Amino acid sequence: MVVGVALVGLLLAGSRVPGGSAAPGAQVSVILNRTGELDAEPHGELLDVHDLVPGRDAEARVVVTNTTGTEVGVRLRARVDGTDLDDQLAVRVAARGTSLFSGTLGRLRVPTRRSLVLPAGARVPLIVRVWLPSRARAYRARSAEVSLELQSKAAR
Repeated sequence: MVVGVALVGLLLAGSRVPGGSAAPGAQVSVILNRTGELDAEPHGELLDVHDLVPGRDAEARVVVTNTTGTEVGVRLRARVDGTDLDDQLAVRVAARGTSLFSGTLGRLRVPTRRSLVLPAGARVPLIVRVWLPSRARAYRARSAEVSLELQSKAAR
């Protein structure tokens, strides 16, 4: 009987269902579409990051070209479905070593104050970087589909 109880105990201990893991990190995708005045290569999806957690980042490079015959000022803004990561996700967009924007995704919903001036036909690489700062807490199993919008206006 003792041997039987011991075997049942071993069977139960060996057949335990393993504990679940923590919810996955954030899922972030960033796309950039071309406009009439500006071309972007690559266009479409720049980033698709799964299980983003503090300490990890993702970066993409895109070359923007002024296809007009005049100088234009370019500003950025984000269009995002939902607000899950507005205060959690950090975004930085830089060109020529200068930051055009650095802040939370929520702050990028309005056009950037700083603009990038592109002469006619000029090409400039933009670096887009996203990450979760160490202070981020409410990001697990959340997502953001970010559409970066380039807005151009004739420079003065």
